[in-house]
Amino acid sequence: MKKRLIFLLAVLTLLAGCAKETGNKEETKPAETEEQKEPPAPGEENWGTAPDFSAPMITGTAIRSLSVTVGRTEEEVNLTWYSPSETEGQVYWTTAEDTEFADAMVYSTSCEPSDVTSGYYVNRVTVTGLLPQTEYRYQVGNEEGVSPAYSYTTPDFSEEFRFTAVGDAQLGKPVDELNWQKNNWHKVLNKVKYHFPDTSFLVSLGDQVNNFDDNEEYGAFLDQGALYSLSLAPVKGNHDVGGPQYSEHFLLPNQSSFGTCDDDGDGDYWFTRGNTLFLVLNTMDMEKWGEHKEFVASAVEACPDTKWRIVFSHFSPYNAYEDYRENAQKLRPYFLEFTDAFDIDLVMCGHDHAYVRTYFIQKDGSWQEYESPAANPEGTMYVTLSSSSGSLYRRPSDQNEAAVSKKRDVPEVTDVQVTADSLKICTYNAETWETTDEFEILKKEM
Repeated sequence: MKKRLIFLLAVLTLLAGCAKETGNKEETKPAETEEQKEPPAPGEENWGTAPDFSAPMITGTAIRSLSVTVGRTEEEVNLTWYSPSETEGQVYWTTAEDTEFADAMVYSTSCEPSDVTSGYYVNRVTVTGLLPQTEYRYQVGNEEGVSPAYSYTTPDFSEEFRFTAVGDAQLGKPVDELNWQKNNWHKVLNKVKYHFPDTSFLVSLGDQVNNFDDNEEYGAFLDQGALYSLSLAPVKGNHDVGGPQYSEHFLLPNQSSFGTCDDDGDGDYWFTRGNTLFLVLNTMDMEKWGEHKEFVASAVEACPDTKWRIVFSHFSPYNAYEDYRENAQKLRPYFLEFTDAFDIDLVMCGHDHAYVRTYFIQKDGSWQEYESPAANPEGTMYVTLSSSSGSLYRRPSDQNEAAVSKKRDVPEVTDVQVTADSLKICTYNAETWETTDEFEILKKEM
């Protein structure tokens, strides 16, 4: 027996030595080998190319519907969630290194009963004092229960930044394809995180869901790991109209009383990034279209020195889907008035489920053609985005003002890069990552 034990110990010692030698050899390999792997060329990507950006779903706790939305500046972020506890919630916010939240800042929330989800309370809070290019960790909840820990990384705070735009997700149209659409939405968000990890925020140009009061559809939209770590700038669409669900889900900065349609929480709002002013319009109530000029005027007055001014709206004044043309033509005069008066460079819209980029529209409705890059163009460019989930695609009709007008059969993502002197818009097929349209605007001192 003793001989067998000695032999066994000798074999184990030899194997340990081999393992150690093998381990040492592996340690000599460059640690960054995997990171240096080149991504597929445009057109050779597929849905599985981007790593899956996963995170523990908040639905594993009693908390529901966590949303992370843009703050007034890069130094802020807003959070909203539902809790079954009537005790006010808290956000525990700390640096990435503080894994135990020992030094976390604690932000207390407002807490009020939900008007739409029985037994739940809406918690809202603004986190302030964020630093540039810093990775944070956060949890939400209270002593009765907290969420998993999520990450949030701030971009560089400068005049050079990018943001990402998507058209209608409209999850739930048709309702029997909701799971398929949710999966598509998940894959699109993965691509955004993969290609634009430095994006300042994601703008969703309306119709987040198909049925404004459907909690399952809102769950499909919000319960996404990528959205727990990315600021969202939502725009109210016609399918979001009908009750206070939109307002309960999203806490928005500098919100005004202009443009409200369901309640006081869905009015026009604005925020800044770098040298750019973003103006988000609720164009759902036709009777209030005249209020948007007042809103734009007040925001420009608050930020007079911004170099770029960009408007987000669900309804487009320059759409290409025939059935929506009458509504667009009614809306057009209101936009022509304030885009000229306040030097709006770009208007981005949804609703059509078809892609349109116009020439530069003048105050009188005429248009001017420019080649890219366009230096100091006169007028405003309008870009209407297609679907970001594949819920619906429409074929556009011809329009004189349109430089590009196309039906898409796959979700798309639009990247907008901003510098002190340029605004570059590039739209991609979200699956293959081929460029489907691009244009650059230059603004130089004369």
